[in-house]
Amino acid sequence: MSQKNPQEFSGQKENAPEKSAPTGNVQAGGRSEIRKRRRQRAATAAAGVLVLAAAGAVVAGSLVVPTGEAGGPVDIAAADVPAGPLTAVCPAPLRLLTGSVAGTDPQFSPVSESAKTNLSAVVLSGPGNPVPVSELLQPDATTSIKAIAENVPDARPLAGVRSAGVLNGFSVSDTTLLSAEPSGTLQATANAVVGFSATDGDLSGLAAANCQSPGNDMWLMGARTTVGATAVLRLTNPSESAATADLELYGSKGRIEEGAGSRGILVPPGETKQIVLAGLAANEASLAVRVRTSGGPVTALVQQSILRGVTPGGVELIQPATPASPQQVISGVRIQNPADTKKVAAQSGYESVAPALQVAVPGSTNAVVSVRILDAGGDVSVPGGGVFTVPAGGVGQLPLDSLPEGTYAVEVTADVSVVAAAVTGRGAKEDAPVDLAVAPAGERLGSEHLAVLTEGAESVLSFAAPSGAAEVRLTGVGKDGSLKEERVVAVKGGSTVAVKPADVGSDLAALLVSTTGDAVYGAQVLTSGDAGVSVLPLPKGNVGGLSVPVGLGY
Repeated sequence: MSQKNPQEFSGQKENAPEKSAPTGNVQAGGRSEIRKRRRQRAATAAAGVLVLAAAGAVVAGSLVVPTGEAGGPVDIAAADVPAGPLTAVCPAPLRLLTGSVAGTDPQFSPVSESAKTNLSAVVLSGPGNPVPVSELLQPDATTSIKAIAENVPDARPLAGVRSAGVLNGFSVSDTTLLSAEPSGTLQATANAVVGFSATDGDLSGLAAANCQSPGNDMWLMGARTTVGATAVLRLTNPSESAATADLELYGSKGRIEEGAGSRGILVPPGETKQIVLAGLAANEASLAVRVRTSGGPVTALVQQSILRGVTPGGVELIQPATPASPQQVISGVRIQNPADTKKVAAQSGYESVAPALQVAVPGSTNAVVSVRILDAGGDVSVPGGGVFTVPAGGVGQLPLDSLPEGTYAVEVTADVSVVAAAVTGRGAKEDAPVDLAVAPAGERLGSEHLAVLTEGAESVLSFAAPSGAAEVRLTGVGKDGSLKEERVVAVKGGSTVAVKPADVGSDLAALLVSTTGDAVYGAQVLTSGDAGVSVLPLPKGNVGGLSVPVGLGY
């Protein structure tokens, strides 16, 4: 399909966004000030550890055990190490693959005239603390693009009072970094979401992704490399050290032999490496990718797009699922009217529109998988009984197209460790675009999870408590930076609850989520227009400082 946007993209580097003039002095000196503060904090922490170590040596050297008496126990001292700054990678907009169809140097063409990519970010202060200095940076982490919170006042707010720095609908055209200084002794509670939408062109649809903290071991589920499907793995290294990535690929017929392009992938500091997965695993309808790195940590994300002939078949930014374990819980599995799915899937080439659960088995032993499906009323009848076997090193599927319309949670249990995700579609008209959503398994929720809302899409937060009753505490964060009154939502054991942001407050930029009681899992489901759909797992909660034991001895 021809593209109307004259801008061209080539290779791995995309055009950087135009720098909007930030208020205050962040662009001129904010980054250097942040670096100065980080160095001061690191030096203070290091000095503190040295002092504690010296003190430990003095204590050990001066400890005298009286003759004839048993020595008493000496408690091991602990030194609190301040939390470090938060850094998260925000993905670049979707780009249409063209030219080279394999390898790590793909070429991209313009998308469409209607394509928009916006970034929304929220950074919360700790109780009684000012909003921490935070901003968007270019991938090399040296150039400021936009301040989120700057010119932090010297005077602290009243005890217990919290506020937020908010950035709404900021247009981006490249990979960016979200950077936030700690708030007091804790890492900042912060998150940003990139939302992509287009109503024309081959990438028509809705896709969204949380900005991601880097790691060294990640699983991505739900990718496809069949005819018309394009999956591009993006690896971004926000650190100052080079990273080397190795890929493990799992398909419907078992583990896929690693080729030369899947091992030793060098990702230099501040750069993004893009790999076309069809070059490593062609014609896979359900592909799982494990990314492991040495050296610097990276972020991993798959840009998925589908073209059915000349009709757009959906887009998604696939984010990592939780690590392999014998239990996985997937929230936010949105199923449309089965009659609409059946009508669309009856067209030639549209079979994959039907929703399905995908389960990967990374080990060397076959997995016996048991599936439980929950909605607001409790347990739902599972298609086929919900028990099936997935071969070792393979990816198995369980169709979900017989479920009534609604939003569900899926609990997967197995006798060995597995990874899981649900792939669904949306679209009710024949010969019209449909969209794609991938809901990865998520982690148990705790406290301080920040679900940022995306402009141009409707959001619903879906929570599930598979085992026992729990409570979800929701605090709205206004676009003006104020925090609304907390609302408590009860979740009965073995059921789900859906919450619209409007039920919590008006004119919100985000929802702050904390849970109590039994295990709760959650996701944010986005929809737009007749077909747009995307699923965001809730980001990790707040990370505090570390406590380092100090040994006392000779």
